[in-house]
Amino acid sequence: MKTDRSRRIMQEHSELCFSRAFPRSRIDRRQADEALKLLDSQVRSLPKSQQEALAESGIAGTSVRYRFSFEIARWLARNVPGAVSIDWHEFESTEPLDDLLRLLLQPSEDEYFDSGYATTKEWVTVASSGYQGTDFDWLMAQLGEKALETVWRQLYDAADVPLVWGLSGSKYSKSHNAYPVATIKTRGAGMRSRPQHVKREIQRPLKSIARLSRSSGTRMIGVAMASLATRHRETYHFNFANPDEVYLADVGQGVSVAVFGLLPSHRFPLECTMGYLILANGVPIGYGGSSILFKQVNTGVNIFDEYRGSEASYLWVQVMRVYHSLVGCTRYIANPYQFGEGNREALRSGAFWFYYQLGYRPVVPELRALALEEVSKKRGNPLYRTGVRTLAKLASCDMHLTLRGARQSELFDEEWIPISSQLATEVLSRAGGKTRRAAARRVMNSLAGDVGLRSLRSWSADEKRGLSALAPIVTAVAPAEWDRDTKRKLRKLLRAKGGKRELDYARHLCTNEQLLKSLQRVCRDA
Repeated sequence: MKTDRSRRIMQEHSELCFSRAFPRSRIDRRQADEALKLLDSQVRSLPKSQQEALAESGIAGTSVRYRFSFEIARWLARNVPGAVSIDWHEFESTEPLDDLLRLLLQPSEDEYFDSGYATTKEWVTVASSGYQGTDFDWLMAQLGEKALETVWRQLYDAADVPLVWGLSGSKYSKSHNAYPVATIKTRGAGMRSRPQHVKREIQRPLKSIARLSRSSGTRMIGVAMASLATRHRETYHFNFANPDEVYLADVGQGVSVAVFGLLPSHRFPLECTMGYLILANGVPIGYGGSSILFKQVNTGVNIFDEYRGSEASYLWVQVMRVYHSLVGCTRYIANPYQFGEGNREALRSGAFWFYYQLGYRPVVPELRALALEEVSKKRGNPLYRTGVRTLAKLASCDMHLTLRGARQSELFDEEWIPISSQLATEVLSRAGGKTRRAAARRVMNSLAGDVGLRSLRSWSADEKRGLSALAPIVTAVAPAEWDRDTKRKLRKLLRAKGGKRELDYARHLCTNEQLLKSLQRVCRDA
């Protein structure tokens, strides 16, 4: 009976979340909101054993226990002070945390800390006794010095600190987390199905896509980070999202797609990496990341469990449509993990066919032929189901979806990305200098001269950092021999890498055929 009550709350919560995101009427939405507000007190009124049955659910009134990274921990300290504590019972050993704490000691504290008179927990309790907040709040306050951010990140992550986050009254629980919207769109007509002409839909212009203000961008990033943290997940795309580069696209009936650029200091040298969050009436229902490289985008989709019965196919098409509108890409790449390789859940769910029905096809000819055989069997027998072994075989290579105008000659094989990095190492090695930093500086200055950059004085620190990161790869293609026009285009691309918004870089990269062909050639030769 006790277990039944907690299960009932879980089931009701999922139904209420779905109604909140996809209400059949305004009354439906209002009732869902009101019912979700009562959950906090309902959970707290349960016997302890039943509360434990709801642990880790992310529901209002419960707690999340997890070993978050430094980035999530810092976000929690800033946004939910007093709600997070160190979960001392979950430590296997505090030695890595001790190494971190030793760097915080004043000289007069050394003897007591190392004496063995107090455990690490006892020492932190004494040290934080005068602080207005939890032991976790105190720890993060000590790690707030910006100049040592890289050191703190490494040591905190090495300490693998277990945390407990109480969601009682939290706006970031699964029950309440949402981005505010002006109007609620109802779904009396139900869910939208996969468009009949997928590729045509992807290329259909969007009516509305805008860059949010910094404050709104910060708020959207918070919604995104919380949507994953309450599910024991996190992603680089959200952890290092740039509040000055958040785009919001309206794809109809209350659904929108938020796309996040990365902070300049955390961008990748060659690719443009951008995460996204799908929202329905402001409620986060799914997410993913993308790697934009020339005219192709490597991406995938994850729909949260509570919303699996919605319109996943339609939403995924809209995500691709948003990226096409932003960048102009003509090829989409899905890696095998998305539909089964090393991913048992995706394999058993038949995720391969989800992608196949949208127009994705295996890049290996033999597997394309195998997929056609399976399609033929399905047509001949509607009850036929592809076996797990066959699905595993089909999930052993990438799948591509190509739009009108895509050319095979424009494909940049993803195996060339590490080769590009290898070429960069060789360029830096030939540059000389006692340190890698000195070598990087020489390569950057040499490239600047080769492409006609007379001075970097007007460049910001971020633009110079972006140039330094990309320079060894670009140097490998010998751009000094290019004509004036191609050098001019390259100069714009190089400066955009570290610009305020990396989308500008992605657009320059998408149209720079000379760099694509040159990099393809040197990677093949390597």
